[in-house]
Amino acid sequence: MASGADGLEVWRGPGTGRAVAMLHGIEDTWRSWQAVAGRLTGVRPYSIRLPWHSGADPAWRRRGTPAEWVRRALRLLPEPPDAVIGHSFGANAILTHLATTEDTGLSSVVLVAPFYRPAGFAVGPQLERRARGAFRKVLTEGMRLSAGTRLAGLDPEIAAGMAGKFLERLMPELFPVFFAEFAESGNLNLGCVSVPTLVIMGKGDEGLSLARADALAVAMPAATVRARRSYGHFCHMQQADQLCKDITDWLRWPSAGLAPPGECGEGSRMKLLDGEPTSLACRPRYEGANIRTWIGFKNFMYLVEEAILEYFRERGVGARSLYHRYGLGLEIVDSSVQLPMTLEVDDEVCATVVSGTPRPDRGMPFSVQLTVERDGRNVTALTGKVRAALVPVKDGSGTEPVPSFLEPYVVAEVAQLRHDEAGSLPVGSGQDVAEVLAPEGSNSYLWSWRASYVYCHFSDRLQHSAYVRAVEEVVDRFLYDRGLEIGRLLAERSWIPVVSRARVQLLDDVWMDETVHTVFTVQDVLKDIIYTARADSYVRRGGELVRTATASIVHGYAISRGELAGTVATLDADTQAALLGTAG
Repeated sequence: MASGADGLEVWRGPGTGRAVAMLHGIEDTWRSWQAVAGRLTGVRPYSIRLPWHSGADPAWRRRGTPAEWVRRALRLLPEPPDAVIGHSFGANAILTHLATTEDTGLSSVVLVAPFYRPAGFAVGPQLERRARGAFRKVLTEGMRLSAGTRLAGLDPEIAAGMAGKFLERLMPELFPVFFAEFAESGNLNLGCVSVPTLVIMGKGDEGLSLARADALAVAMPAATVRARRSYGHFCHMQQADQLCKDITDWLRWPSAGLAPPGECGEGSRMKLLDGEPTSLACRPRYEGANIRTWIGFKNFMYLVEEAILEYFRERGVGARSLYHRYGLGLEIVDSSVQLPMTLEVDDEVCATVVSGTPRPDRGMPFSVQLTVERDGRNVTALTGKVRAALVPVKDGSGTEPVPSFLEPYVVAEVAQLRHDEAGSLPVGSGQDVAEVLAPEGSNSYLWSWRASYVYCHFSDRLQHSAYVRAVEEVVDRFLYDRGLEIGRLLAERSWIPVVSRARVQLLDDVWMDETVHTVFTVQDVLKDIIYTARADSYVRRGGELVRTATASIVHGYAISRGELAGTVATLDADTQAALLGTAG
């Protein structure tokens, strides 16, 4: 250990090779790097205790900026470091050092979980409130990691009280220091930095959101940003093995024949459609158990929607964040599902989402699978394809510019996407809607309904799930109208409605309180056991009916009791005639 006049201290770790300095975050210690220092290969690690260590006198700030302290600390080492690694506040101090020092003598840098304010993010009360919340979360998490098992046996109320006292003591001292450095990061001339720099972040870490990471990559051409879903803010302590691999690969890239900095496989820009799976454990809603404990198709599709929402949350751009930060609405515009088996209430379902390759004007594509355990095996309950888009909302409180990794998926309105089913029908003089959509002899059933606020989101527009509900509703109304009401068939024949396929597509926006006209038509009966049908929805605007959505469904019946329980019902001639509108 070497000590300096300013109270700086240096610990030499095990290993041989390039000299590497490690700088800790605020209210942390040199020991936080022990797990990393012991795993890195080909380096001589030096861990430095900096003036912002745990329990430090806050007066250190009056004796120098964080970057000046970094320079003092690096001069204290017994040899000039070839590379520097910093975490959190230490990473920010290094960032400032790079931007304000003409020749650092460094060949590479690694910044783990830094904070960064893009130049376009105005410094003000709103940014300060968000930063305060993120900083409190980091301090609390750091305290719990430092305490380890000591908190495990405590009463939760006592542990919470200790955390509260900890924050009460430290926030007034540390937050102004942290926020000043965070705010200043947006003023740095990072374009002048030439040292290859790897920025490592966790996708769930509030310190460096996806949008801010993207902005950092733009402002600093020498930086390569790498996001790991598994990393948290303290990944150097909790995911040391993976982090060491990332750091080792970066430090040795020339000799290992890796792509040079800025051309790494993951790229310097954030990707929303990254091909990585997102999984969600969920259960069907109780409302879906309409007949015995089986779940209807509508609630299968609700689970798909939940999985899509989780995909965006996991990448730091959940629906709430999109709305309030960027003024965008996350809109599911197309969902197509196959249902090979039943789900029941209380089933624990695993939903998995993987992004696909986007096509121009088609939105964001995803594949979804729902699985459930049956007799000790994991079986598929749903496979589906989903497309989504980002649409500006009328009263969105977006205060930040839309980041570049989201821009390709923003459309002014749903109709801007390419839809093969889009179109409109003219309404002739003196004609009403029924005459156009369900003329006599067409076998079409018309149901008109108001787009009330309970079917809308973002305060103005009809959402995808409203059409899913509308399909369920119009099928039930159609069957009742044709004398095939569900209750009677259940009582007399033990027939339960079964849907094996369904698809719902949005073609245009519908605004709150508009009247939607949904026309349902049975197209064909196949093999005497299932029928296919479609449901098209229209809104009258001027002299035409604009098709706003279209849906298709494959419907049949299963027998619920008796000797044939569990088999598929055969549709007799009378039933088929009622469905096809050919009954006398």
